[in-house]
Amino acid sequence: MKLFFYIMYPLFFFAMGCGIYVAFRDAEGLVDNNYYENSKRYFQAKASEERLDIGVSKPDLLKRGYNVIRIKATTHGKPLQDANLSLFIGNLSTTSYDSTLTMRQLSPGLYQATPTIPFKGVWLARVDLRQQQQFITSKKWFFEVK
Repeated sequence: MKLFFYIMYPLFFFAMGCGIYVAFRDAEGLVDNNYYENSKRYFQAKASEERLDIGVSKPDLLKRGYNVIRIKATTHGKPLQDANLSLFIGNLSTTSYDSTLTMRQLSPGLYQATPTIPFKGVWLARVDLRQQQQFITSKKWFFEVK
């Protein structure tokens, strides 16, 4: 029985050491270095969004290949005109296919962009709204592309 423990202790400590090494090497950066500054900017953006009563609709669906994404943007219940909207499309497993497109205005409050999604997986769609070079809001959604 003692022989069993003599063998198990080094194996246990070796496994713990490997686990600590892998955790240290592959740290995901879950702790934000500038937490207070970033949260202050976030709450300022949310306050601006609420003050302007901004609404951005969710895209319908993403599929493999060519997509036409239309977004409705409103302020105080009225169509938002001449806004600077950008669409970010990115895959969660790789950053190689990330793209940011400028959305063009089709009609008052209706904006469109045409991204291409090359393969299936979980994709992030994010719409950023700016007016007069000032960041107003950002909305994001996750889609399972099959």
